[in-house]
Amino acid sequence: MLTFVSTAQNPAAFYYNGNVADTTSCAAICSSQSTCKSFAFGGSGTECLTYEAIVSGNFDANSASPYYFYDITCSFATSSSLASSSSTVSSFSSASISSSATLSSSATISTFATTSTTSNSTVSSSAVANSTVLSSTSASSSSTSSAATATIAATILVISTDTTSAYDAYSGLNAHGIPYELLIVPSGGAALPTLNSSTSSANYGGIITLSEPAGLTTDQWNTMYSYQEAFGVRMVRLTADPSGGGDGSSFGTTGANGDSGCCGDNVEQLVSFTNTTAFPTAGLVENQGRSTLNIWHTPAIITDASSTIEIAKFAPSSDGTFASDTVAAVINTNGKRQQMVWFIEFATDWSLTSNFIMHAHIQWVTRGLFIGQRRILFNSQIDDVHLETELYYPSDTPTWFRLRTSDLDAHVAWMADLNSRLPAGSLYRIELGHNGNGNVEYATLNDTSGTICTPETWVQYTGTNYVPTDLEFQKTLGAGISIWPTTPTYLEWSMECLALDELLSWFLVAENRDAFSHLSHTFTHENEDNVTYSDVVNEIQYNQAWLSKVGFTSAAYYSPNGIIPPAITGLHNGDALQAWSDNGIIHAVGDSSRPVLYNPINEYWPLITNVSANGFDGMTVVPRWTFPIYFDCDNVACNLVEWDDTAGGDGSLTDLQSYLQEGWTKELLGLKQDPYMFHQANLRHGDTQEVTIGPVSGYLSLLQIFVETVLQELTRLTTWPVITKKHDDTAVAFLNRMAQDQCLPAMTYSIANNTITSVNVVAKQGWCNVAIPVTFPVAATAVGATATAEQLGSDPLTLWTEVGSSTVSFSLSEPIAL
Repeated sequence: MLTFVSTAQNPAAFYYNGNVADTTSCAAICSSQSTCKSFAFGGSGTECLTYEAIVSGNFDANSASPYYFYDITCSFATSSSLASSSSTVSSFSSASISSSATLSSSATISTFATTSTTSNSTVSSSAVANSTVLSSTSASSSSTSSAATATIAATILVISTDTTSAYDAYSGLNAHGIPYELLIVPSGGAALPTLNSSTSSANYGGIITLSEPAGLTTDQWNTMYSYQEAFGVRMVRLTADPSGGGDGSSFGTTGANGDSGCCGDNVEQLVSFTNTTAFPTAGLVENQGRSTLNIWHTPAIITDASSTIEIAKFAPSSDGTFASDTVAAVINTNGKRQQMVWFIEFATDWSLTSNFIMHAHIQWVTRGLFIGQRRILFNSQIDDVHLETELYYPSDTPTWFRLRTSDLDAHVAWMADLNSRLPAGSLYRIELGHNGNGNVEYATLNDTSGTICTPETWVQYTGTNYVPTDLEFQKTLGAGISIWPTTPTYLEWSMECLALDELLSWFLVAENRDAFSHLSHTFTHENEDNVTYSDVVNEIQYNQAWLSKVGFTSAAYYSPNGIIPPAITGLHNGDALQAWSDNGIIHAVGDSSRPVLYNPINEYWPLITNVSANGFDGMTVVPRWTFPIYFDCDNVACNLVEWDDTAGGDGSLTDLQSYLQEGWTKELLGLKQDPYMFHQANLRHGDTQEVTIGPVSGYLSLLQIFVETVLQELTRLTTWPVITKKHDDTAVAFLNRMAQDQCLPAMTYSIANNTITSVNVVAKQGWCNVAIPVTFPVAATAVGATATAEQLGSDPLTLWTEVGSSTVSFSLSEPIAL
């Protein structure tokens, strides 16, 4: 199939592959192919395109100088004769075939483009390039309008030049749990996948391209454009050039300053959203600037306001190179084909800004309808509660700190205030990790008469626990050191004794206790890397008995199946893991900074231990963030000294806050649900440095400084609710996410009259025993299936649906426009 285009004014002038090919007739052009035996005209002048529109993919039926498609079908004697003519015909162009036209070819060629057909057309192809079968056949009712009725798979096609940079394009999809397929197109090219199986069955609900892969041919771009037009599928183009696409197509923009990019070292040019109406489910706040430092971008201006709207802008650059606002991203419409285009590099592995702006194109390309969910889980876990900590600074005199009831009172009041300022639907709560032996120690020390506490002292080790320096040391099963005393043999201390500790007495008031979540941090905090099974059993059982005795097991938010391992040890000690499991512990806290404790397959899954790496099969390890808020610091001065000494900080609280914000607001925007690690000394409040963070001023704790810094930036940029789940529920959320992905859920939706009218979801694995989250931009109902609705604040509706082995259908309260 060869495509020629002639003008209405001069039918003798033909354009071939976008260039003037000949001024003779179509017959002469076709007959110039020595192996061409016949030709036929198709089209009647009813499909009008401007020449510029043909090149750019735009459609303009009202042009004063319309151009017409003329389709020439050349029948070649043999496939070998076609190959012999490839010096003249280097590629097949996207073609529009008239009714009843048939094209059949079997050839080895350099490229093969999708053929768009009108009604009653048949297209059959078997084209091979570099031993790769190309089967990208797109069909529609016409080249410029969506299929009247069709079924579209919601999977997103992601196209990148390499697997490393591809992360910047797919990480946000994975964060939501949205199914996607990745196509790598190196400079040498690659075949497109099959975009649609028939004129009424499409395989992808959206297309995202990164960095305009040079390996994509013009024909392949046209293939995707035809597919978009046929099914109303949207395209996102990340890291694009304002002057046009890799195929030469226009975005309705050009470079603002001779197409020069920005910026040099330490030159700032903030990026912000200016119009979010096209993606309301994203929950993004307009006119909130974010840094583009170290992110290359190309400021643009709009040249065709009839087809292109600005959705994001760059502010003037700090060096004056760009003196006024410029365009950062647009939505460009070509007839019925839409594309969102960003003129900025994406770096979701490190950039808060990238993780922020990606939510626009994810919600837009999916129309807010997808498998998966956007949910912010934010849990700050406090280790070492009831213990005393020797502080890092001042170092000239040993100084110790233990949590006080005044600190707890201050944090209860602060949590209530914070929740009143967070977006609707939010509920933040601190989680405390308890070490019961600390309570026993202070109770017995307070028994000055020596008549109330029996035994008269707390558990004290009988030897030294040798701890290997290798953080990932794996102990031989059955080996290890025992340092627990032989007595007492059970938790003998009375409640009268334990209540001598003022800190515990505070928790004995149910209202105080239930203001927090609670779980075990073991009884004494013994390092568990190199200890015996019996020592770990004592650590678990004594703390379980203590938690029950003092009432924490009756708390509103208690995790009986979880543990914060002391200093995150024991995770390579099979005997320790066995002891945990034997005593009902199945969900352990991990450390996100240690790669071996992170799931190697998917960053949103928990680690499941195995005998080879951990000495035990089946323990769930929930990742947890570590950052420069130090366990042995109780105020800003101490923390900054330790940051300077150990991690290259510079002694400035402002710089520390910036570091925390850029690092961990980024993770929230990336939808990471890992909890955050703190220690009891970090809750010191009232006799600390006075700090102002946004609307909050006071003598804040290190915990408060971190939370206010991170969440204030999140809520400046988004309207998303922030919630806390207790440890066991967080572990279940991680496990469910892994199970959901392993079910291979797939969504299809039906379209009619340019709208989505219904949705189906199925588990391609064949069976799924966990609920699948499906997010909707409108009200929806599962038909004949069990679904639990979740909708917090202004977030969209999620239906958690029991799919099992069947297809579940959803009815919509109103059609969703394409």
